[in-house]
Amino acid sequence: MLQGFGNQLRTTSWRSVVKLLLIAVVLVLVGFLLNSVDFDNLFKSLPFTNTDAGWMNGKLAYLVCASLLVAVGCPRQVVSFFAAYFFGLWMGILLGVIATTLACILSFSIARVFQGYFKGLLKGKLKLAFEFWSNNTFFATMIWRFIPAGSNLLTNLVAGAFGISALPFIMGSAVGYIPHTVVFALLGAGVEVGSNFQILASGILLVVSVLFGFVLFKKYQRKLSPT
Repeated sequence: MLQGFGNQLRTTSWRSVVKLLLIAVVLVLVGFLLNSVDFDNLFKSLPFTNTDAGWMNGKLAYLVCASLLVAVGCPRQVVSFFAAYFFGLWMGILLGVIATTLACILSFSIARVFQGYFKGLLKGKLKLAFEFWSNNTFFATMIWRFIPAGSNLLTNLVAGAFGISALPFIMGSAVGYIPHTVVFALLGAGVEVGSNFQILASGILLVVSVLFGFVLFKKYQRKLSPT
């Protein structure tokens, strides 16, 4: 069925770290560019925007859009960055975690409903120690979310298709999403207010979160990897 993910992690981890850093750099550049745009007036012209409250108060609209985007494969770090850019650090963290968790539930549920189709499509795609994942769903999922390797969407679909328990998978995902959500929300809020300190702090936290994920993986590698 599914193989251990040790080999995949070794071959993709550094590439994933570089990708994560590139996402951060691009988001910072885009954020500074967007600082010159008047979002209030820009989004008031759109039909789904509350013209009295303005886009900056459209938290529900952002949450729905962000959840759908992540559910179809948009990097979760992107929606966390812009959640904080639009709504501030703490609201951005909250919206980022909720949006990515809702996206997880949505894609997991779709794969569970169409289990037969996705089993054939995804077999062997995610190299995870299936038995350990099934018996330690919360913990294994949390570690996988900490590590910047693999695809968030692919993980959700495989879990749904191959019968991973829903509640511990979703809870493990929600907890595992928090570190990168905080990092990219801090980055987005820092860019929005022009705080070099917050941008620097987010970079440091990004490195710390990545190292923490690898430490956890290394500690449990024998259980997570193939025998």
